[in-house]
Amino acid sequence: MRKNQLRVLMYHKVSDNDHYDFLTVTSRNLEEQFQFLKQQGYTSVLLSDLVKHVTQGTPLPQKPVLITFDDGYRDNYTSLYPLLQEYNIKANIFLVAGFIQSPDDKHLAKNPMGEFMDVKEALIMSKDMVQFGLHTYSHQSYSKLSLDEIEADIRQTKTRLQELGIPFQPCHAYTFGAYNQTNDSKRQRMLELLKQYDIRLAFRVSNWVDKLPVKNKLFISRIHVSGLFSLSKFKIALWGFIKISTRLEKMLK
Repeated sequence: MRKNQLRVLMYHKVSDNDHYDFLTVTSRNLEEQFQFLKQQGYTSVLLSDLVKHVTQGTPLPQKPVLITFDDGYRDNYTSLYPLLQEYNIKANIFLVAGFIQSPDDKHLAKNPMGEFMDVKEALIMSKDMVQFGLHTYSHQSYSKLSLDEIEADIRQTKTRLQELGIPFQPCHAYTFGAYNQTNDSKRQRMLELLKQYDIRLAFRVSNWVDKLPVKNKLFISRIHVSGLFSLSKFKIALWGFIKISTRLEKMLK
């Protein structure tokens, strides 16, 4: 095992009824993966740990793993959170701010993407084992938004979470992992916007393992853990050897 590496795992949904798909891992398989991480000596870390490491040089554990979930589905509370407590594992959830339910907007139409956690559930998790990051206001891709729209989205996302009283770290996960891959000028100006709004770390999807110390703080690699993975394929993915799937490649464009 190589030293001085940062593994960042990316999940979405968790199922308690053995349903699995590209974005949904069963609680049984997730538990199996957590057991393997424990057996192999990995230590889960929070976004704040990585921020302190990058900005202040605070040491990370010998084999750090940053476990992340995107979007803020309600099953992250009902199915994931109990497993985190049982295995004493920390996780980080990148919230789509406009999808978080509050008492004032329960009348909204059902979200076609699924059921999302409410404010109370988010606040409970924020007290123990979980930290939150930013994942846009309404799940739009920054590769398709103008710079003005990106700036408005950052402001709206942070304002919404602040109004709801949900604590969050200065970290952003690019929706669909997309960040203006083909337009160098727009990408650079987008990075300047992130820095302007005090975003310290940003995460892409590359299925690769970054070395420590992190060189590009706004393009940190994540490994997508599909619900279709066997434990053997999960072990291979931990090494960064899983090729990005055709489906994910289309999403990143």
